[in-house]
Amino acid sequence: MNAGFGKVEITPRVGVELCGFGPYLNRHSTRVVEPLYARAMAVELGDARWVLISCDLLGVSAQLTQQIRTRVRQATNLRDDQIMVHATHTHSGPCTTPELIGWGDPDDPYLEILPRLIAAAGIQAMRDLAPATLHHAVVPSAGFSYNREFPDPGRTNELAMDWQWQTDLPTETDTSAHVIRLDRGGHCAGFLTYFSCHPVVCCERNTEIHGDFVGSATNRMEKEFPGAVGLFLQGAHGDLNSNYVHGMPAQSLVALERFGERFAGVIRAGLQQAQPVTVTKIASGLGDEPYSHEKFAAPALRDQLAGYAATLANADPRLEDRDSRMAMVYTKGLRKILADGDSQSLLPVQSFRLGPLTFTGMPLEIMHRIKRNFQAELGDRALLLSITNGLLGYAPLREYYQVPTIRYAVRTVPLMLGRRPFTENFEDEVLAAALKATRKI
Repeated sequence: MNAGFGKVEITPRVGVELCGFGPYLNRHSTRVVEPLYARAMAVELGDARWVLISCDLLGVSAQLTQQIRTRVRQATNLRDDQIMVHATHTHSGPCTTPELIGWGDPDDPYLEILPRLIAAAGIQAMRDLAPATLHHAVVPSAGFSYNREFPDPGRTNELAMDWQWQTDLPTETDTSAHVIRLDRGGHCAGFLTYFSCHPVVCCERNTEIHGDFVGSATNRMEKEFPGAVGLFLQGAHGDLNSNYVHGMPAQSLVALERFGERFAGVIRAGLQQAQPVTVTKIASGLGDEPYSHEKFAAPALRDQLAGYAATLANADPRLEDRDSRMAMVYTKGLRKILADGDSQSLLPVQSFRLGPLTFTGMPLEIMHRIKRNFQAELGDRALLLSITNGLLGYAPLREYYQVPTIRYAVRTVPLMLGRRPFTENFEDEVLAAALKATRKI
C-alpha cells in the first residue's frame, strides 16, 4: 500500500466568535493558545484509494463538505465517495456550520477561504503517496470521560483535574483508544487516533482558540515525531463529557494542559505498541439512507412560534436571561421548519476500509450505545465516527423520548438547526444505516 499525509493551518483571526456551549453568548476569541489544523491521510492499493481529512472544528456543514470535495476532486480525480471530511468537535474554534442557530455567528471571510484551505490538506496527502506499512494498537484509556445521561456521584472539577475521580460506570464510556501508525522508510510518517469524548475541557467563559485536549495531545505527539502528521477521529461522543467540564476560565486552561498531556500518553503508548497489519484491500462507499421525522404540523408549529414571540416581546434589551436568548433560537428554527414544509431528508453515510479496519462516518453526534451495538455486530475494528460530512444534530436513544424528561438532544437541538425532530426510531435507523454502509465494503 501507499500512504500520504497533508497538513494546513486553519486558525481564524482573533476576534471571531467561538462555537458551542450556549445561545448568543458573544464569545469572541481573544487569543490563540494552539493553532487549528486540517490534517489529511490518503491511502492507495492498486486502483483503490481514498483520503480522510480531519479538522480542528466543532463541525463541518454539508455545503462546506461539498465545496471541499469539489476542489479535491478537480485536483486529484478522486470521486466523492473517496473523500471524507471529519471534525474533532472542539468548542474552542470558529463556527463553520452556519445552520447552527445562535451557537456562535460564522465569520463570512473565513468561511469563504476555508474550503480552499481544508481541500489543500487532502490534495497534499494525495500528492504525498509513497510505500508505507500499517501498524495498529488498542490502548486502555479509561478515566477521561463520564456519561452525562447517568449520575456522576462525587465528581468535581478539582478532583477531575488531579485525576482523582473516575466514573463508576466505565462501560458507559470509551475505555480504549485505537492508535494507527503508518511508517515509511522505517519512520513514522503519520498516525490516527480514534476515541470517543466531547472535547469540552475548556468552558463557555473561555475565549481562547485551540483544539481542546485532543488537539493539544495530537500537537504534542507531532513534535515528538518530527515530520509526522496526526489525525484525531471523534467517535460516538454524543453523551460523553470530559471529566473536567464547565470550570472557571483560568482553571480550565490548567486542566486543558493536564488532559492534553495525559491523552498524549495514550497516543504515545499506542505508537510504541502498534503491531504490523497486512493490508490486502482498500475500499470506499457513500450512500444516502432514509430516516423518519416527526409529523409536520404547521398549526402547532405556529402556536409554538407565537409563544416564543411573546417571550421576546417582553425581553430585557440586555438579554441577560438564557430563556430570552433561547426564544430567539427557537423562533429562527421554527421559521425555517415552516418555510421548508413537509420536506424529506436523507442521511449520508460514508465508509472507508483499510485492511481489517473500517471507518464509518455520519453527520451526527452519535450516542455511545449505538457504537457498542455497532461493534457487537462487526467487531472492535469497525470504528464509528461522529461529525462527518455535515451536522444534523444528535442521534437520540429511544428512552430520551419518554415524558416527562424528554432530553435536550430530542427537541432542543433540532430547533437549533432549524429541523424537525427525529422520531424515537432514529436510534435503530442510525445503527442499520451504519451497518449497511460498512458491510458493503
